[in-house]
Parts: sequence; C-alpha cells; structure tokens
Amino acid sequence: MSFREALSRRKMIPWLGAYLAAGFAALEGVDQLIGNGLLPAYAYRIVLVFYLFGIPGTLVLAWFHGEKGDQSIPKIEIWLQGVLLVGAIGVSAAVLRDALQEARSRDLVLASAAGGLDPAAVAVTYFEDLSPQGELAYVADGFTESLIAQLDRVRALSVVSANGVRPFRGTDVGRDSIARALGAGTLVAGTVERSGAGGVLISTTLVDGGSGAPVTRMSVDMPSEELLAAQDSVADQVSRALRSRIGEEIDVRQRQRATEVVEAWSGVQRATRLQDEAEALYGDGLLDDAVARFERADELLEAAGMADPDWPEPVTLRAHNSFRIARVLLSQDRFDAADARIEEGIGYASEALARSMRVASTQDPRALETRGNLRYLRWLWELEPQGTSDDLLSAARADLEMAIQLDPTLASAHSSLSHMYYALDDNVNVVLAARRAYEEDSYLRDADLILDRLFWGHYDLEQFGDARRWCEEGFRRFPTDHRFTECRMWLMLVPGADADTARAARLKAYLDSVAPADLAEYERGLGTTLAAGVLARTGEGERADRMMAEARLSTEVDPNLELLGFEAAVRSIIGDTEGAVRLLQQYVAGNAHHTFSSGGQLHWWWRPLRDEPGFQSVMETGH
Repeated sequence: MSFREALSRRKMIPWLGAYLAAGFAALEGVDQLIGNGLLPAYAYRIVLVFYLFGIPGTLVLAWFHGEKGDQSIPKIEIWLQGVLLVGAIGVSAAVLRDALQEARSRDLVLASAAGGLDPAAVAVTYFEDLSPQGELAYVADGFTESLIAQLDRVRALSVVSANGVRPFRGTDVGRDSIARALGAGTLVAGTVERSGAGGVLISTTLVDGGSGAPVTRMSVDMPSEELLAAQDSVADQVSRALRSRIGEEIDVRQRQRATEVVEAWSGVQRATRLQDEAEALYGDGLLDDAVARFERADELLEAAGMADPDWPEPVTLRAHNSFRIARVLLSQDRFDAADARIEEGIGYASEALARSMRVASTQDPRALETRGNLRYLRWLWELEPQGTSDDLLSAARADLEMAIQLDPTLASAHSSLSHMYYALDDNVNVVLAARRAYEEDSYLRDADLILDRLFWGHYDLEQFGDARRWCEEGFRRFPTDHRFTECRMWLMLVPGADADTARAARLKAYLDSVAPADLAEYERGLGTTLAAGVLARTGEGERADRMMAEARLSTEVDPNLELLGFEAAVRSIIGDTEGAVRLLQQYVAGNAHHTFSSGGQLHWWWRPLRDEPGFQSVMETGH
C-alpha cells in the first residue's frame, strides 16, 4: 500500500480540515471574549499555542484512528501525544510568563507616568562593589560613568549626569526616593563582583522609578582582561531592556574607543575615584588630605599615560589635578607654588592636545577646557607677568570657546565661560553661557553658582520675569543657600513689585537662619537693608532710614564697604537720590574699580541719579 493510499484510507486530510476550521472558530470566539473584557489579552496567545500543537496531534490521532474498525491505542501514540501535550504546556507557560512580565512593566510605566515620572528619563546609579576587599570599586565607577555617557547620546532618553547621581553613591537612600529626587522614571542599578577563574561578574537591574520595583535583570561575566569589551555588552543589554520598557528604538552608540590597554583604563578609573575623594575632602576643608589624594591620583595617571602613550585622558586629568591643587594653594596664599602648578597643568593640557591631534587629527575639547581654566585662574589671581594680562585672558577665552565649539554639550566649559563673561561685565553672554551650562547638566558641581549667575544676569538686564524664575529654581534646588533668599528680597524692590512688608520680614528672618556662620553678621545687615527698602515703599521713610543706619557694619566686618554700596542702590530705587549719592561717594573712595554700567549701559539701579549733583563725579571716580 502506498503512502498516499494510507493517508486516504485514514481520512487524515478531512480530519485536519475539520480541526483547522473548528480551531479557527475557537480562536475567533476567544478574540470576542477578550474584546468584551471577559478574558485577559494573553489568553489568545495561549489558545493559539495549543491550537498549533493540536495540528500534529490531530494528524497522529487520524493516523491511528482514521480507519474504521481499528480503535486500539498503541503505546507510540500515547508517547507522541504526551510529548506534544508537554510541549504545548511548556510553550504556553513561557508565553504566559512573558505576557505577565509585559503587563507588569506596562503597569509600572503607567504608574510612573501617573506620578509625573517619565520612563524615558533615566538615572544610572553608581554600581555597587561586592568584592570582599572593595578592590573593584574603580571598576564599578568606571562602568557607571561609561554607561551614563553612552546612554546620554541617545535622543529618545533624558539621562541624569554623573554629577546628579554621585551624591547617592554608597548611601542607603531608597530607589524610589532617588528617582523622585532626580525626576527619573527609570533607574539602572548594578553590581560588580568577582566570578570564577578571576573574572568579573557585572549584574544590572532596570528599576521602575515610581515604585522602586525591579523590572528586569541582566548580567555579563567577563575575564578581567576583557573589561573594556564588557562595557559595550552591558550597554547593549540595557538598551534592549529600555527599548522594551519605553516602546521606542534605542540605539546606544558604542563609546568612542579611548584605549585598548586595560592597565591604562584601570589606572584612570582608580585615579578618578581618588580625585572624587579629594574633592570631598576639599569641600570639608581638609586641604592637606585633599592634596595628598590628588598627588596619589597623579602618580596613577602618570603610569596610565605611559601604558598608552596615545591616549589623551590621563594627561588631561593630570592637568585637572594641577588646577585643583593650585586652587588649594591659592586659598593658603601660597601664590608662587600655585603659579608653578598652573604652569605645570598648562603643560599637561598641551601634551594631551598634542596626543589627540596625533591620534585623531582633532583637538580634545576637555583638554582645551582644562587649559582654558588654568589660564583663566592665573588671570583672576593676577599671577601673570606685568603687561601680559590681556593676552592671557584672550588665550583662556579662546580655549574655552573652542572647547564648546568642538563639544557643545560640555556643560562645565559653558559654566567657566559664564564666570568669565561676568568678570567682563558681559551680562548677555553671562546669561547665554550659564543657561546652556544648566541645560546640558543641571547637576554640575557648581549648579548653585550657575543659578546665582542666571538670576543676577537677568536682574541686571531688567528681565525680571526670568530673574524670578531662576531665583525660584535656585531656592527649590538649594533652599538653605542664603543667596536664593537674598534674591527673593531683591525682587521685592524691582519696579511693580508689591511692597509686602510682612513677607519681607519673614524672608529676612529666614535669611538670618540660613546664613553661614562666617557671613552671619553681614547677611543680617543686608537683610535689614533690603527689608527697610520694602518698608520705605509703603511711606514709612523715617523708620526705614533708622533701620538702614542701624544695619551698617564696621570695616572689620565689611572691609570693602559692600553693604554701603548696596544701601546706596536701595536708596536710589526708593527715590532717596541725595542719600544714595552721599553713600556712593564714601563707597567709591574705597572701591575705585567699581563700575556703574551693565552691558555698556548705566545700570538700572543708578538711572534715578543721572541728574543728581555729584553723581557724575562719582562715576568718574569709579571705572
């Protein structure tokens, strides 16, 4: 008997046709039930799995029972049907697991969105070192910062910078609290630990920012000599998980291959961690300990630079070390030693630029930034030889402006330029550079200074709405920083502001409570002067006069007579032009460098004084 005859006698084609028709009808029925909300969406996929496995099951059934009179059940049939049943159950279980995971991820995304957290807003928290002696801390830091840099280049994502997540490194703050603080709907957390045969196991978890619950986990186990390749593997895993979470194409560009030498990479990561420790010690006032950390970092960077003579990064970081050490020495009035460090740093930065030109035929923007900062520091402290000041400032400005031309996202260079423009009384560029710095990285280490510059830049330009915006942003971010209470009081004196004396008193009391100890007396005097200005606008001029007179400080507390200058501004604003000029005459006698202009124009504070006798001579005294 031929195979075709056997198929015909067992009626396999009719059996299969009947099964396909019945199965299709069943699928249509399930689809209707899902559409009416009587079954979950994943029920269709599970029924489809059993339907597909039922096709070979039907053929087996027809082969053994399609011919009349033969109804025995052989063991081979039982075995075949059992295999198909187990396969259908196994596949449907996997389908169910994936469907539930998708539903859970979707619910978490919706929960984050409902809580105002965008899942495309991503924060990569510092990876945790789980090695017994903490010897992989530099690897954990390196992986974190590399992943941040790679994800930050993806248009679909808004990634918090390393500066933003650094304060949470090594803390016990809950993941949901970190997410809320950073406005991130998705957190990426990770661990680094030793694995078998001296390898390194990097585990990564995608976490929902709204709830702190894990969404998915991934891991990669790499030999120690392949750590650089492991960074790309981790980034690829995270990108796939993010793509599934936010429903957009996530193309994580591979990091620019900086070095192929693991020893050089490891040295830089160890040095970077020491630099972070040094910065923390510097902030705590432990200057000698900070310098010792910077010096140790410099030794590691020197070795890294020798291990890979073509890589600019170690030499750029040595230049940064010189900059930071020079800052410490300047704070100790060790000017000659600081200048020597600045000269050393300029040399390192120039070497880094030579390396980048040799290898990539382009200048390294971070090396340019560092050299610009070193030159600007020398200019600010007037350490340059006599007659070279203008050339030094021009060179510093050229370096910084070229750095942002090569890398417009270089937030710290924008910040340095905003400071330089402020020193040059160029308020328009102060605002533009500071705003760009904040847009590129609102978590910069000097974000408070940037916000303060944004306030004063707009305030001086009479753009009071923008000034108010940045003052409030500063207060939101740094509520105990006295500058952002001061700016609120200054805004109470602008044209059209309400003369709310009760609010002025509250702000003055809060200013007293948050002022740093070394500025407490000065801030009390300034707060009183500003509150008196608000009071004067209500018609209580005599009481305001008494308050301002009582607020004046001795030259021991205010050697540069700054408060006297501010009182003159307040008196000019409230219409006491004669009193303002009298105070300015005293002020400029001790501050001949003072300028009355803003962007080439008379500052709005002083315009009421233009026709006041004596003001022209005051302006000629200042410059």
